[in-house]
Amino acid sequence: MNRNEAEDFVYKSYLKAEKYQDYDAKDSEKRRPDLTKSIIRSKAGTPCVVVAGSKGKGSVSNMISQILQSAYKVGLMTSPHLVDFCERFKMNGKSISDDDFAKYMSRIKAEIDEIDSRIPKNVCISPMGIQADLALEYFNSNHTDFNVMECGKGAKFDDVNNVKHEYAVINSIFLEHTRELGDTLEAIAEDKSYVITGEQKCIYVAEQQPGVLKVIQNRANEFGTAIKVYGIDFKAENIRYARSGMIFDVIAGERVFKDISIPLMGEHQAKNCALAMSLCLDVLGDLKLDIVKEKLAELDWPGRMEIISSDPFIMLDACIHSASCGNVKDVMAHLGIGKAAVIIGIPNDKDYAGVVREMNMVADNIILTKSQSQHYVFSDEQCVCMAKEGIHTTWTDSVGEAIKAALRSERSVVILGTTSVVSEVKKYFNKKCHSDNE
Repeated sequence: MNRNEAEDFVYKSYLKAEKYQDYDAKDSEKRRPDLTKSIIRSKAGTPCVVVAGSKGKGSVSNMISQILQSAYKVGLMTSPHLVDFCERFKMNGKSISDDDFAKYMSRIKAEIDEIDSRIPKNVCISPMGIQADLALEYFNSNHTDFNVMECGKGAKFDDVNNVKHEYAVINSIFLEHTRELGDTLEAIAEDKSYVITGEQKCIYVAEQQPGVLKVIQNRANEFGTAIKVYGIDFKAENIRYARSGMIFDVIAGERVFKDISIPLMGEHQAKNCALAMSLCLDVLGDLKLDIVKEKLAELDWPGRMEIISSDPFIMLDACIHSASCGNVKDVMAHLGIGKAAVIIGIPNDKDYAGVVREMNMVADNIILTKSQSQHYVFSDEQCVCMAKEGIHTTWTDSVGEAIKAALRSERSVVILGTTSVVSEVKKYFNKKCHSDNE
């Protein structure tokens, strides 16, 4: 199996069953985490945290990994990726190599094929299950001391939740993936609360709506599992913005950690870091603050309030929900950006309209665009829909066209979009930087 064949294998079972499944069905009707449970559970042993939530799962996972590297060898599995699939599997911040990706996928292929051979044609092994299996095979073979695993959209029917985990994180929850998870906050919270399995020493919970927090607390109470909540057991204070990122203090229990600095933008990232530090303090027993600060200063999480350029100012964020726009607008306000040229690249079946509505009040002009990915549907019908609400937008057929149009406005530029759009933005500027240096 070569590198490309290994990546294709992740989706083989899913693509085979997809045409026999109801697209509108809930996860409870078409996802089968039980299929991979035995093989994933058989690879347990290394201490682990599983991270769930609606927003910021990847950021928190990355922060936990960075902090724990002050004392441990750490495995990290996140999704989706931006540029290369191998970004999903890291040890001490370094992505798995193409050769190792193919090698470890070859190792697990037989056990996955055996399961796939005995299931009905309308049932599949989740791509998340295959990725979790590969991650554990890779991490175990390389003797990691601690693993950090990010759930997909849910938890109750997510194969990643099969991984034995002594700790769990539930980041902020809002209305998203309603087709698969449910159409109320409480229904979505109920699904994600299943990251609590009764095996945990403690659960770490971000800021939540009262109804959401009640669902999570009820689940934890069922198992008698300890729970720590943002604003009660840990928090970020004295939050300041700088062009280089955020500076803040973290309070965790009776401990105060002053002047933490991260190269990420937004108050929510300071709160994410407080959550990560609270968990890591409990895992490690203490934090060597000088080393932790060094590790956090090395954080690299592209497409999360990322400053692509300071002159002209260009900011990039993988924002695809109206609920996340407040963070974007807060950053703009703190950096003194009044109106900006706003590029939005969000598929038709996602919350593009909500993002347009939210950003309209801080936009000089809004440019809608698409990625070249075959997995998503974008169309200029988005412009028609927004025009019916009295919001003027323009359409471009590529990320490159959108960027050129935005720069012609001579305004600051804010780019928001799904991960495939973020990836194409990164490639565009990397290519342009290379061209400018020749």
